[in-house]
Amino acid sequence: MAREPKKLDDLFHDTLKDIYFAEKKILTALPKMAKAAHSEDLRAAFEKHYSETEGQVERLERVFDLIGKKAQGKTCDAIIGLVEEGQGRASRRDIAGRKEHGCDLDEDCGKRRQSGSGVGKSV
Repeated sequence: MAREPKKLDDLFHDTLKDIYFAEKKILTALPKMAKAAHSEDLRAAFEKHYSETEGQVERLERVFDLIGKKAQGKTCDAIIGLVEEGQGRASRRDIAGRKEHGCDLDEDCGKRRQSGSGVGKSV
């Protein structure tokens, strides 16, 4: 028995839910990525992107309101994977940065710098 094709309104609503989920997920990841950034330019770019994404979420919520639907996302494994990969890369860069500055993962990098025993005292 063949399934009835989805209506255009249903496809539109499903797409909105996908986009909404992605934008909300990105909002949770961007502050972490900004914090992990080793470059002031990169940190500023993440912060700017965060503000822009907030605006996107607000616009999506208005669209949901216009079509009379509750603003909610639909879990998207692809965006979850992208966010996890981005956070993993940031974590690996942080580890590499700590080792570069003479910090062992088992020790607190800040304490070593304060005591003068770390190599790169200014980061």
